[in-house]
Amino acid sequence: MKLNNLLPTLLLAATPVFTTCSKKASHYTPQLINDPKLQTILADTFSTKMSDMAKVVEFNKLLKQYGKSNGNYIVIDKKHCKAMVINPDGDILQTHEVALGKHIGDKRGGGYGVKGAKLAAYTPPGEFTICKVGSNKGSSNERLYDQRVLVLAGDHTQKAYQRSQVLALHRVPRSPMGKLRENVLKNKSIKDNRVSFGCVNFLVDSFDKMKSMIKGVSTKVYILPEEKGNSLYLEKQSNGTFKFFQKKYRYESQEKY
Repeated sequence: MKLNNLLPTLLLAATPVFTTCSKKASHYTPQLINDPKLQTILADTFSTKMSDMAKVVEFNKLLKQYGKSNGNYIVIDKKHCKAMVINPDGDILQTHEVALGKHIGDKRGGGYGVKGAKLAAYTPPGEFTICKVGSNKGSSNERLYDQRVLVLAGDHTQKAYQRSQVLALHRVPRSPMGKLRENVLKNKSIKDNRVSFGCVNFLVDSFDKMKSMIKGVSTKVYILPEEKGNSLYLEKQSNGTFKFFQKKYRYESQEKY
């Protein structure tokens, strides 16, 4: 296939799915706020005593203990290119190899061809919520992903960032680019798994197995940082909830990338 004919297909595969996500606030009980385990996590947020994975697992155990659990959740480990489905008790139910943003690091990203935005293919870490399942009927994304898309809402999509990047978990696209991503997920190595424009890519079978184990909309997704010195920290919000943020680039504007 000539490059001129291939380019439109490649650009189509990189087109972000824009969506509006609703916000649902849940308030935590005073018992949870004063729980010694929660205080330990809060006190440890800027240290390396507790791993990011342990922070996420222990916090979700507390949510279950106080009747605030939202069911199974997903953890994306960028260092090892894997996605895990974990239950509220902290048991890993599934592990799948994934393809991630081609730029190594924890910056927010920058979108692809949106209003002149520079290409910055990072998979940003932090806490996210699945706000949409599937693609718009008849859209190019439906043809590319066959409704196998989980769109995420999170810190990076708030207001100023909405126009520049939409983050999603999805199957490899139906395109020459998608075939390349499928091959890297099947070659028994994670050294070449950094190929996407920021989204988390799954083989079709892996995506379907993962999706069967979660609620869909409202499911939590935690993406772990990969840069040395960066970590997740838990912050109490004004509405009484707690949320994980990444320490290093929390307030960075993606416009500079």
